[in-house]
Amino acid sequence: MKVDVRVIVATHRDLAEQVRQGKFRQDLFHRVYVFPITLPPLRERHDDIPVLIEHFQKQIARQNNWKPAEFSADAIAELQRYSWPGNVRELRNMIERLLLLATNNVVDQTTVRMALPAMQTMPAGSPPDGHGTLAERMDQVERRIILAELDRQQHHITNTAKALGVERSHLYKKCQQLRIDLAKEKKG
Repeated sequence: MKVDVRVIVATHRDLAEQVRQGKFRQDLFHRVYVFPITLPPLRERHDDIPVLIEHFQKQIARQNNWKPAEFSADAIAELQRYSWPGNVRELRNMIERLLLLATNNVVDQTTVRMALPAMQTMPAGSPPDGHGTLAERMDQVERRIILAELDRQQHHITNTAKALGVERSHLYKKCQQLRIDLAKEKKG
């Protein structure tokens, strides 16, 4: 069977150094190291952030059947000031979080500041529950926000959605994604 494929290999490690240390096979290195592309971390590419915000917010809105949101210039500037230790994945998760917190489909600087400090001030090595990937930890934070607001609003879905600045359908969808059983929460 004849096959015509291209293989793209990505790593955050210095493969040449790995070969020198005997941790990566030299023959394999020469096979995969044909056209190297170095992509600096997001903290070194702040000018890319507005384009990525636009891309992710459209992607997330389309995936969840949400209305597209608008990011104010101040909100974008605030996001550009953040160091993004989790790189593009962290930015994507933050955009989803901000879309859930948006008021009238607008993400402003206040919303960004409310969303970012919890992550900026979190001591190293102590995520919300102390374990999991960035996405899992973000889900834990979002879950806590939604559950706390449900309690504040006495489990009134419309009021909770308004307080979080999302449509009811978005709140239901997010609760489903985060495995929040609204009926059980209301009883308990």
